[in-house]
Amino acid sequence: MLKRPVRKQGIFATLSTTGLLVLSLLMCPVTQADILLLLSSDASYYLETADSLQDTVNKTLPGNPGFSIINLHKTKLPEHQDPHYQLIVAIGSYATREVVNWGGDIPVLSIFTPKNAYESAWSTHDKAPARQASAIFLDQPLSRVITLASLLKPEATRFSTIFGPVSRGLEAELETLTAERGLVLKHGYLDREDNPLSVLRPVVSGTDLFIALPDQAVLNRAIAKWILHLSFQQKVPVIGFSKAYTVAGALASIFSSPDDIGRQAGEHISQWLRNPESTLGKPQYPRYFSISTNPAIARSLGISLPSDSTLYTSIQKQEQAVK
Repeated sequence: MLKRPVRKQGIFATLSTTGLLVLSLLMCPVTQADILLLLSSDASYYLETADSLQDTVNKTLPGNPGFSIINLHKTKLPEHQDPHYQLIVAIGSYATREVVNWGGDIPVLSIFTPKNAYESAWSTHDKAPARQASAIFLDQPLSRVITLASLLKPEATRFSTIFGPVSRGLEAELETLTAERGLVLKHGYLDREDNPLSVLRPVVSGTDLFIALPDQAVLNRAIAKWILHLSFQQKVPVIGFSKAYTVAGALASIFSSPDDIGRQAGEHISQWLRNPESTLGKPQYPRYFSISTNPAIARSLGISLPSDSTLYTSIQKQEQAVK
């Protein structure tokens, strides 16, 4: 069983801790494992996700299984899968694509992967997976994002957003959710060749709050740069999808950290292993999440900002009430 050093909190672990994690991962023998953790790379957030998952399983499952790790940044997948594996956990989009192409019939749980990336990986497969396959997505459910926005600015009735090539698939759901709450959604579309400022300016104008949706990396950067600029000019708060968004000038962001995803995955795996006749279940959104707020931005916008913990509890209560 792999023993790990004490986990550091946050997505940016210290270099020394990351070095120890990488060393421990590479030393674990593949052939002695019950569960294979397949990492997309040695990025700190993948390492921390794997660390949190193992810690949770070790705490929640007596006689816990052993773990083996393959880091795809350093090691290629072997030609044949070891039949000793009970489960393959693909951490990240690249690992998910690789395990789909790898084939086989060992159950697969994909984690720390956006919903669209998971669905895209399986859609390129010749057939629907004959084996069990499920996921814990990286994205937040849109209902959770809207709830946070409404908690931060209860009087807001006009929301705005921009859809890119990836997030365009969320348009119908977001329109339905906002309409159900009596909100007006003003939106636009942005592609790589478009001028972000010319697209964003008319969308933001006359609205109460902007919701940033994750899309292609190049569009994420472009939208973040200009929407935060317009937000400052027009006094329109922004809800982001990462802590970096908050630091850069968003009023708040909601996201699931590596620790959040790893914890949920570990609990899910433990429950599955306790019930040999059960399946991995349907793909699901993160149960655990984190909120970061920017008090300086709140003051500049004249918004009374609840504590992060208060916001978290309020969202949890609302979600439990609709179950």
